[in-house]
Amino acid sequence: MGIATAAVLAMGAISAYGQFQEGQQRADAEEYNADIARQQAGLVQSKAKLDVYRQRKEMATFRGRQEALYSKAGVVLSGSALKVMQESAANAEFGIIMTELNAQRESSRYMSEADRGMSKAKAERTAGYVRAGTTLLSTAASV
Repeated sequence: MGIATAAVLAMGAISAYGQFQEGQQRADAEEYNADIARQQAGLVQSKAKLDVYRQRKEMATFRGRQEALYSKAGVVLSGSALKVMQESAANAEFGIIMTELNAQRESSRYMSEADRGMSKAKAERTAGYVRAGTTLLSTAASV
């Protein structure tokens, strides 16, 4: 094997290694993005739990204030007054349910993004191997 042949093989090997590394780096970037998306999903769920807690606390405070004002005004908690309180509680509960549903939807979107990122990472790794192998085969065929 001559010096020229050795140089061609060495250059082919270096090129193949660069393509392999590029695939690894792209895959790492996709995995990093997937991790960020998973973290975002968790943050959305945590925020929703805090929002629901705050909404329930506000609902309890409102209900207590409502009962106190009705009592102070001499209104008996039955009939229309009771229906108003029940409607207020139902509206607050509806708001809580919507908060939970919206958080679940947003969290699911982030998890789907993470899954896509992991699929892309796998594809990038495979593409790096394929490009490196193609370069090695092309180099060997040209010698």
